[in-house]
Amino acid sequence: MQTFINSENEAEYVVKVKSKNYWWLLLLLLLFLPLLLLIRFNKDVAFVTTNVDNNETLQNVNVKFQYIDYSFIKLNPFRFFVSDTIKLDGQTNNEGKLVFTKVNYSLFSVLFHSLETSLVEGNKDCFASDTLTPKFSTLQDYIPLNIPLGQPKTNLIFLVIDKEDNEPLPEATIKVLVEGKETEYQTLPSGLAEITNVPRCSELKITASKEGFSSDSLFSDVSTFLQGDYNRMLKLIPEKGIVNFTVRDLETKLNIAGATARLIIEGKSNEITTNTNGVGKGFFENVNAKYEFKIEVSKLSYFDTSSATHKLTGYQKLKDEDKIIEMRPEKNSLVFRDLDSLTGKPIEGVSNKIFINNLEKGVMLSNRQGCFTIGNISQNDEVKIVSSKPGMKTKTWKRKGDKLTANQNTRDIKLQYERIKASAPNPQRNCGVHFSGTLLSDIEIKGHISKIYTPDIYGEYVGDGKYISNQAAFPKAVQYTFDAIAVDKGTHLTIYSEPNFQGKVLLDVKGPCLINNVKWKNEARIKDVCTKTFSPDLEANYPKSCRRWSDSNMNTWDFGSCIIRCD
Repeated sequence: MQTFINSENEAEYVVKVKSKNYWWLLLLLLLFLPLLLLIRFNKDVAFVTTNVDNNETLQNVNVKFQYIDYSFIKLNPFRFFVSDTIKLDGQTNNEGKLVFTKVNYSLFSVLFHSLETSLVEGNKDCFASDTLTPKFSTLQDYIPLNIPLGQPKTNLIFLVIDKEDNEPLPEATIKVLVEGKETEYQTLPSGLAEITNVPRCSELKITASKEGFSSDSLFSDVSTFLQGDYNRMLKLIPEKGIVNFTVRDLETKLNIAGATARLIIEGKSNEITTNTNGVGKGFFENVNAKYEFKIEVSKLSYFDTSSATHKLTGYQKLKDEDKIIEMRPEKNSLVFRDLDSLTGKPIEGVSNKIFINNLEKGVMLSNRQGCFTIGNISQNDEVKIVSSKPGMKTKTWKRKGDKLTANQNTRDIKLQYERIKASAPNPQRNCGVHFSGTLLSDIEIKGHISKIYTPDIYGEYVGDGKYISNQAAFPKAVQYTFDAIAVDKGTHLTIYSEPNFQGKVLLDVKGPCLINNVKWKNEARIKDVCTKTFSPDLEANYPKSCRRWSDSNMNTWDFGSCIIRCD
């Protein structure tokens, strides 16, 4: 109600206007609002799935879609302010698209929960997406939500160890091949290497290597590698090889026979010793490539000498002249020679017992030149030498003063051979052995390979008999470093490590048999000798099935004895 009054001279009127009252309308709206909030809508929601690495669409991807539907009232049972979690799932089509149709929601959700987020995930085989949280209100069918999928990845830790002692190997190289791509890693001091970002559904080839070791590989899928530490352990076997060397007189440049060499590994003497042969050569077998080593050499009348420190792989790459250890003779040293009294040729491997002024000093072996050195001899000393060798008569030699120093001939010791065979008829074909100081094959390469049965300066064909000295039985082969044997069919050969059929049996074979020195197994000119086809006559006598490499270095068989028997 409003009142209006007219003033001054006019008569006074009072006009009252009555306003309308709409309170009932507001009350009516309040009564109908709950009913309005019950209104429900629906819409289509679309998704598209892509590969995160190249943005190309992915087909047949399983998609999970979850949102919350809010309601003001629920009638069954009767409740206010209700929220329900709605979970939908489906699979994208050949275009990588999926549409959920008629997705239901309420007016109450629109008015009061428009900022509410939904949850979206996709997965297919080895592909998976992160959990996306788009606003439910923004999802439409005409604006598909992109779901990027990638392959889940993991890290793998591999351990590289020494198979012999199970110790970890640092600085080993690990090569990882996955999906055509190779990556390289280095192991830590703990022997471990972590391989990062590996697709979980991939297959891996792991190869570990280290200088001085044979490599090891693993090939499997990631799930297998994840099953346990043992499945991720690579075991490298230390390589082993032969260390060969030559000992030489520093002043005369003559090779020293019978020098004692010790292998010193990592600064410790392992009581591994060897003696040089007639040409001053020696070797150590099964030297472990992972350790540093050096060679210490000692010999009567010489100062002890040591080589440089090496590792096997580096040492084997050295030239022969870099493997020579030169020993310095003691002061006032003199060279003596053992010779054949008939031919004047040097005799190797003679045991020379040394006496200076009737005091025994030790034993010296003659080298391939028949030489040995005695040191610390003064002008008035008397030198006595008792020389002996199986198959030869023992010789006692004595000189004093000027007769020692006049010239080399005054220091020659001449020995005579005894009868060396119990029986020795002339060798007959198919009843003998061809011994050679070179390798044997069906061809000749002068100085390197001799042809079987062909006479030359490097060997001889020896018949049935008992030979108490190999050096007397096949002197040519011994002179040029014994390296090959061809045993006739029907012939039985036994070789002993010591004279007079004593010591270890080095070889016991029946022919036909062709044996070449394993020392030269990788020599280019001979390495195919066991597999090649010989010329017809020699192929018939020595087929591939009877050819092989020796079990040990034949150079060391010189000082033994042998028996040849014809069946």
